[in-house]
Amino acid sequence: MKFYTMLFCAVVLFLTPRSFGQKKGSFSSSGNASKLTYDLSASFGTYNERSYNEITLGLNWFLADWFNWRNSAFSRFGTNIDTVNGLDSAARFQGSLETDGGGFGIHGFIGPGVRLATQNYNAAFGEAGLIFKLGGIKIGGGIKSLYYFSDRKDSLGLTLPKNDNQVFIILSGSGSL
Repeated sequence: MKFYTMLFCAVVLFLTPRSFGQKKGSFSSSGNASKLTYDLSASFGTYNERSYNEITLGLNWFLADWFNWRNSAFSRFGTNIDTVNGLDSAARFQGSLETDGGGFGIHGFIGPGVRLATQNYNAAFGEAGLIFKLGGIKIGGGIKSLYYFSDRKDSLGLTLPKNDNQVFIILSGSGSL
């Protein structure tokens, strides 16, 4: 876990110039300002009839109103499930519709990514989702479809499938960096 924590910190420190942390951007098509936000999400899935949960802390770098580069640290855990930790990096292509005041809106995204993880859980993935904005709170969900590069076994020695589909929920506040 130390390696992934250090990798996450390096991404934040070296790829984020100081001026971006002080800038305010917008999702509107008229604003081209870059900005950083964070979010917390949770997902769930099953392997060999055993459930797991995954918690994710994401850092979103909005490079344009239609493009977000998202890096997120995650931890997967469950009963009789090997704990897996790592980093997801994804290119999200997106679009938003908001009211004039920006108090209400809907945001959609889709894109590819890569997962770097412990326990041979490295994978390529595609994800898509919808987020609803209600004032300063954003609530949404989506699906992530993973394809693992290596063969894996669970804690009982049973072979795990090469593909995995996760359903996730997103809760994001109005904070930005």
